[in-house]
Amino acid sequence: MTTVTTKRTLHVSVREARMSVDRILLTCGLPSGSVHASRECVLLSQSLGLGGFRALLEGHAAISMDGFESIRATDAEDGSLVFDGAGLHAWVILPTLVDLAVDAARRRGNADASVVSVSHAEELGVATGLAKRYGSEIEISQNRLKARNSSCPRSAAQWDPLLFDAMMNGYDVEEKLWRAVHALSNAALAGDSVVSRRHAGPVILQDDGSIRGRLPQDDDFDMNMLKKVTP
Repeated sequence: MTTVTTKRTLHVSVREARMSVDRILLTCGLPSGSVHASRECVLLSQSLGLGGFRALLEGHAAISMDGFESIRATDAEDGSLVFDGAGLHAWVILPTLVDLAVDAARRRGNADASVVSVSHAEELGVATGLAKRYGSEIEISQNRLKARNSSCPRSAAQWDPLLFDAMMNGYDVEEKLWRAVHALSNAALAGDSVVSRRHAGPVILQDDGSIRGRLPQDDDFDMNMLKKVTP
Protein backbone atom coordinates (compact mmCIF):
# COMPACT_ATOMS: atom_id res chain seq x y z
CA MET A 1 0.00 0.00 0.00
CA THR A 2 1.35 3.39 -0.98
CA THR A 3 0.67 6.38 1.26
CA VAL A 4 0.81 9.82 -0.28
CA THR A 5 1.39 12.71 2.10
CA THR A 6 0.36 16.10 0.81
CA LYS A 7 1.90 19.20 2.34
CA ARG A 8 -0.59 21.96 2.95
CA THR A 9 0.29 25.51 2.03
CA LEU A 10 -1.10 28.43 3.99
CA HIS A 11 -1.63 31.91 2.61
CA VAL A 12 -0.33 34.06 5.47
CA SER A 13 -1.47 37.67 5.45
CA VAL A 14 0.99 40.54 5.79
CA ARG A 15 -0.68 41.55 9.05
CA GLU A 16 -0.27 38.10 10.62
CA ALA A 17 3.28 37.76 9.33
CA ARG A 18 4.29 41.14 10.75
CA MET A 19 2.75 40.35 14.12
CA SER A 20 4.52 36.99 14.45
CA VAL A 21 7.88 38.26 13.22
CA ASP A 22 7.68 41.30 15.52
CA ARG A 23 7.14 39.04 18.51
CA ILE A 24 10.09 36.81 17.65
CA LEU A 25 12.41 39.78 17.17
CA LEU A 26 11.36 41.14 20.57
CA THR A 27 12.33 37.82 22.16
CA CYS A 28 15.75 38.24 20.50
CA GLY A 29 16.27 41.36 22.56
CA LEU A 30 15.99 43.88 19.74
CA PRO A 31 14.85 47.26 21.06
CA SER A 32 11.33 48.10 19.94
CA GLY A 33 12.63 50.94 17.77
CA SER A 34 14.69 48.49 15.70
CA VAL A 35 12.09 45.76 15.34
CA HIS A 36 10.18 47.39 12.48
CA ALA A 37 13.18 47.74 10.15
CA SER A 38 14.50 44.22 10.80
CA ARG A 39 11.01 42.76 10.42
CA GLU A 40 10.70 44.26 6.95
CA CYS A 41 13.98 42.57 6.03
CA VAL A 42 12.56 39.20 7.09
CA LEU A 43 9.41 39.72 5.01
CA LEU A 44 11.39 40.83 1.95
CA SER A 45 13.64 37.81 2.40
CA GLN A 46 10.58 35.57 2.26
CA SER A 47 9.28 37.30 -0.87
CA LEU A 48 12.67 37.11 -2.59
CA GLY A 49 12.97 33.38 -1.97
CA LEU A 50 15.89 33.78 0.43
CA GLY A 51 15.91 32.41 3.99
CA GLY A 52 12.69 34.09 5.02
CA PHE A 53 10.55 32.53 7.71
CA ARG A 54 12.55 29.29 7.83
CA ALA A 55 15.79 31.18 8.43
CA LEU A 56 14.07 33.16 11.18
CA LEU A 57 12.81 29.99 12.83
CA GLU A 58 16.11 28.16 12.64
CA GLY A 59 18.49 31.07 13.23
CA HIS A 60 16.66 33.57 15.44
CA ALA A 61 19.22 33.04 18.21
CA ALA A 62 21.82 34.78 16.03
CA ILE A 63 19.78 37.98 15.74
CA SER A 64 21.04 40.53 18.22
CA MET A 65 21.88 44.21 18.53
CA ASP A 66 24.88 43.49 20.75
CA GLY A 67 27.82 45.41 19.34
CA PHE A 68 25.69 47.59 17.04
CA GLU A 69 27.65 50.63 18.20
CA SER A 70 30.76 49.05 16.66
CA ILE A 71 29.56 49.09 13.05
CA ARG A 72 31.60 51.44 10.90
CA ALA A 73 31.27 53.05 7.48
CA THR A 74 34.44 54.47 5.94
CA ASP A 75 35.42 55.80 2.53
CA ALA A 76 37.94 53.79 0.55
CA GLU A 77 40.60 55.45 -1.62
CA ASP A 78 38.58 54.72 -4.77
CA GLY A 79 35.59 56.59 -3.31
CA SER A 80 33.57 53.49 -2.50
CA LEU A 81 32.06 52.80 0.91
CA VAL A 82 33.43 50.11 3.21
CA PHE A 83 30.82 48.95 5.68
CA ASP A 84 31.94 46.91 8.70
CA GLY A 85 28.93 45.08 10.13
CA ALA A 86 30.69 44.16 13.40
CA GLY A 87 29.62 40.54 12.96
CA LEU A 88 25.92 41.31 13.23
CA HIS A 89 23.16 39.53 11.32
CA ALA A 90 22.50 40.98 7.87
CA TRP A 91 18.86 41.69 8.77
CA VAL A 92 20.02 43.98 11.57
CA ILE A 93 22.54 46.02 9.59
CA LEU A 94 20.75 46.18 6.22
CA PRO A 95 18.49 49.18 6.95
CA THR A 96 21.51 51.30 7.88
CA LEU A 97 23.61 49.97 5.01
CA VAL A 98 20.92 50.69 2.42
CA ASP A 99 20.34 54.18 3.85
CA LEU A 100 24.02 55.02 3.40
CA ALA A 101 24.29 53.47 -0.07
CA VAL A 102 21.21 55.30 -1.35
CA ASP A 103 22.38 58.59 0.17
CA ALA A 104 25.75 58.24 -1.56
CA ALA A 105 24.06 57.40 -4.87
CA ARG A 106 21.88 60.50 -4.64
CA ARG A 107 24.88 62.71 -4.06
CA ARG A 108 27.16 61.12 -6.65
CA GLY A 109 24.80 59.55 -9.17
CA ASN A 110 25.83 56.04 -8.17
CA ALA A 111 27.70 54.36 -5.34
CA ASP A 112 29.64 51.20 -4.52
CA ALA A 113 29.77 49.64 -1.09
CA SER A 114 31.60 46.57 0.16
CA VAL A 115 30.43 44.78 3.28
CA VAL A 116 32.75 43.01 5.69
CA SER A 117 32.22 41.21 8.99
CA VAL A 118 28.54 40.38 8.65
CA SER A 119 26.83 37.12 9.59
CA HIS A 120 24.31 35.44 7.31
CA ALA A 121 25.69 37.40 4.37
CA GLU A 122 23.41 35.44 2.04
CA GLU A 123 20.62 37.71 3.28
CA LEU A 124 22.30 40.83 1.91
CA GLY A 125 20.20 40.24 -1.19
CA VAL A 126 17.33 41.82 0.73
CA ALA A 127 18.97 45.16 -0.14
CA THR A 128 17.57 44.86 -3.67
CA GLY A 129 14.05 44.96 -2.25
CA LEU A 130 14.68 47.70 0.30
CA ALA A 131 16.18 50.03 -2.29
CA LYS A 132 12.90 50.15 -4.24
CA ARG A 133 11.32 52.06 -1.38
CA TYR A 134 13.81 54.89 -1.90
CA GLY A 135 13.33 55.05 -5.64
CA SER A 136 16.75 53.43 -6.11
CA GLU A 137 18.19 50.26 -7.58
CA ILE A 138 20.77 48.06 -5.88
CA GLU A 139 22.68 45.15 -7.37
CA ILE A 140 24.72 42.88 -5.13
CA SER A 141 27.49 40.41 -5.86
CA GLN A 142 29.90 38.82 -3.39
CA ASN A 143 29.12 41.23 -0.55
CA ARG A 144 29.49 44.25 -2.81
CA LEU A 145 26.59 46.60 -3.49
CA LYS A 146 26.15 48.91 -6.45
CA ALA A 147 23.47 51.56 -5.94
CA ARG A 148 22.03 53.99 -8.45
CA ASN A 149 19.08 56.33 -8.57
CA SER A 150 15.96 55.42 -10.50
CA SER A 151 12.55 57.01 -10.97
CA CYS A 152 10.61 57.82 -7.81
CA PRO A 153 7.79 55.41 -6.97
CA ARG A 154 4.35 56.82 -7.76
CA SER A 155 2.15 54.08 -6.37
CA ALA A 156 2.16 51.41 -3.66
CA ALA A 157 2.99 48.79 -6.28
CA GLN A 158 6.05 50.76 -7.42
CA TRP A 159 7.13 51.67 -3.88
CA ASP A 160 7.46 48.01 -2.92
CA PRO A 161 6.19 45.53 -5.53
CA LEU A 162 7.04 42.57 -3.29
CA LEU A 163 5.05 43.89 -0.35
CA PHE A 164 2.21 44.91 -2.66
CA ASP A 165 2.02 41.38 -4.04
CA ALA A 166 2.00 39.96 -0.50
CA MET A 167 -0.82 42.31 0.47
CA MET A 168 -2.86 41.06 -2.48
CA ASN A 169 -2.01 37.35 -2.26
CA GLY A 170 -0.36 36.68 1.09
CA TYR A 171 2.80 34.67 1.68
CA ASP A 172 2.66 31.04 0.59
CA VAL A 173 4.10 29.11 3.53
CA GLU A 174 4.16 25.39 4.23
CA GLU A 175 1.72 24.76 7.08
CA LYS A 176 4.14 22.96 9.41
CA LEU A 177 6.69 25.76 9.03
CA TRP A 178 4.20 28.52 9.75
CA ARG A 179 2.76 26.76 12.78
CA ALA A 180 6.30 26.47 14.16
CA VAL A 181 6.93 30.18 13.53
CA HIS A 182 3.65 31.10 15.21
CA ALA A 183 4.43 28.89 18.20
CA LEU A 184 7.84 30.52 18.57
CA SER A 185 6.25 33.97 18.44
CA ASN A 186 4.03 33.06 21.39
CA ALA A 187 7.12 33.13 23.61
CA ALA A 188 6.79 36.92 23.59
CA LEU A 189 3.36 36.79 25.20
CA ALA A 190 2.72 37.06 28.92
CA GLY A 191 1.46 33.95 30.62
CA ASP A 192 -2.21 33.70 31.56
CA SER A 193 -2.66 35.24 35.01
CA VAL A 194 -4.88 37.62 36.90
CA VAL A 195 -2.51 40.46 36.03
CA SER A 196 -2.38 39.63 32.31
CA ARG A 197 -6.16 39.36 32.09
CA ARG A 198 -6.62 42.65 33.89
CA HIS A 199 -4.53 44.37 31.22
CA ALA A 200 -6.04 42.59 28.22
CA GLY A 201 -7.53 44.46 25.29
CA PRO A 202 -8.68 48.07 25.58
CA VAL A 203 -9.37 48.04 29.34
CA ILE A 204 -7.53 47.73 32.64
CA LEU A 205 -9.27 46.30 35.67
CA GLN A 206 -7.83 47.99 38.76
CA ASP A 207 -7.52 46.42 42.20
CA ASP A 208 -10.61 48.25 43.47
CA GLY A 209 -12.73 46.73 40.70
CA SER A 210 -13.01 49.88 38.60
CA ILE A 211 -12.39 49.91 34.86
CA ARG A 212 -10.01 52.19 33.02
CA GLY A 213 -10.19 52.53 29.28
CA ARG A 214 -12.94 51.83 26.79
CA LEU A 215 -15.91 50.12 28.42
CA PRO A 216 -16.93 46.79 26.88
CA GLN A 217 -19.80 47.15 24.42
CA ASP A 218 -20.82 43.53 23.98
CA ASP A 219 -23.84 42.53 26.10
CA ASP A 220 -22.50 39.10 27.05
CA PHE A 221 -19.18 40.37 28.41
CA ASP A 222 -18.28 38.47 31.61
CA MET A 223 -16.40 40.63 34.09
CA ASN A 224 -15.44 37.53 36.06
CA MET A 225 -13.15 36.56 33.20
CA LEU A 226 -10.81 39.35 34.30
CA LYS A 227 -10.89 38.34 37.94
CA LYS A 228 -9.98 34.68 37.95
CA VAL A 229 -7.67 32.27 36.21
CA THR A 230 -8.81 28.79 35.26
CA PRO A 231 -6.20 26.22 36.33
